[in-house]
Amino acid sequence: MPDEPAPRHLPSLTSLRFVFACAVVWFHMSFVSGIFDGPLQMGLGATEPFAAGAVSGFFVLSGFVLTWVHRPGGRARAFWRRRWWKIFPNHLLAWTAAVVFFAVTTAAVPMEAPPGQTPWAAVAGLFLVQDWVPDYDVFTGFNTPAWSISCEAFFYALFPALIVVARKIPVQRLRWVWTGLAVVIVLMPLVATAVPGRMLFDWLPINERSMWFIYVFPPVRLLEFILGMVTARLIQTGTWPRVSRLQVSLAFVAFFLLLPFVPRQYAMSSAMAPALAAVIAKTALADLEGRTRRLPRPALIALGEASYALYITHFPLMMAARHLIGPDPGLAAWEGFAFVFALIALSIGLSLVVYRYFERPLMRRFAGSHRTPPQPSSAPSPAPAFSAP
Repeated sequence: MPDEPAPRHLPSLTSLRFVFACAVVWFHMSFVSGIFDGPLQMGLGATEPFAAGAVSGFFVLSGFVLTWVHRPGGRARAFWRRRWWKIFPNHLLAWTAAVVFFAVTTAAVPMEAPPGQTPWAAVAGLFLVQDWVPDYDVFTGFNTPAWSISCEAFFYALFPALIVVARKIPVQRLRWVWTGLAVVIVLMPLVATAVPGRMLFDWLPINERSMWFIYVFPPVRLLEFILGMVTARLIQTGTWPRVSRLQVSLAFVAFFLLLPFVPRQYAMSSAMAPALAAVIAKTALADLEGRTRRLPRPALIALGEASYALYITHFPLMMAARHLIGPDPGLAAWEGFAFVFALIALSIGLSLVVYRYFERPLMRRFAGSHRTPPQPSSAPSPAPAFSAP
């Protein structure tokens, strides 16, 4: 196949990963940790759609960047090797930390949504197949955020075939394909309302299997990944429609205004994917046209590069800290927020260490040739997952 020009770097997308990761970590630290109680705790739960939307953003971003950096003629085995060394070592590190935590503690973790601790959950989580089991204790087991890595593993397995199909879509039909995907994604929460199952938590009016279907089931989340791929193809072919910042902002405002009047499954925010795809497209175009100023800053890019380490390691750290302060810490509001912000800062610091001294050396040593894999300032890491609330 003829050679194609090397893809332009898109550093702002790397920084955007950190923004998404922060939404996830904040929701976990402030609400899922159970540090607060009463109306304040319930108020913090209102940030759930933002965290869930961040996960959707990562799935879209993953499809976008993998398509952007793809070079025709690349071997599937080389692609899978790079993805393996990108996601599995950090996953194994965090999984081991969670297993050790549960092995040395006896009391239940006093959190709003404690992870499952069964041996089957440990095995399924280790091999990243937990999302195929519609059991909350399995797909949230041990290191809960790894559920989205299970989705990403499925996406990566299919990507070599999907990219061939995506590149064969006629240019004049790309917009129609994008629109069709967007419509199906927006309707999926309605489909999920018909899935029966047992209720899990008083604060979550969605049954177990309905939540699994709309939030965890890999074939459903694959739609967002493919949407990201088609978005990248639209930009590559110069056919992405110009969408103003006002139009994108109005889409988000409309989504949140409608949330109280639509099924609770919409709060899982996969339906936010089309608007997030527009944000990612606008950010990429701004990089290509040299219009970005804030996102492509060295500090933000460094944090974005460590975002996978942040999201996959912060949950075991949070569980350990939550266990240390006891089931009823009785903290004043300001003390609770100080604890949350300190824990977030510690998580970010840990992620930078893990990225620099663990993730990046392994990638350079084992992911392929002696040169760094092609990256738009950073290859897309799996979606920073957040525990299904």
